[in-house]
Amino acid sequence: MSDGNFNRQLLPKTELSSGLRAGRAQMRTKAEKAFDEVVNEFIMNETEERKEAMKRRFMELLRQ
Repeated sequence: MSDGNFNRQLLPKTELSSGLRAGRAQMRTKAEKAFDEVVNEFIMNETEERKEAMKRRFMELLRQ
């Protein structure tokens, strides 16, 4: 019967935290692409400079 102790050698080589970071990076990439599509579809009359500023601010908010 186990007393709650375990052999760390039996655990998988990858850590849970690295998987979480990878998932967050994927979602950030998806959000960035979705933002680009929405901005290009609905805000056509803005300059590219203004669109980039909006994207930078959006990405800053995602990182918080």
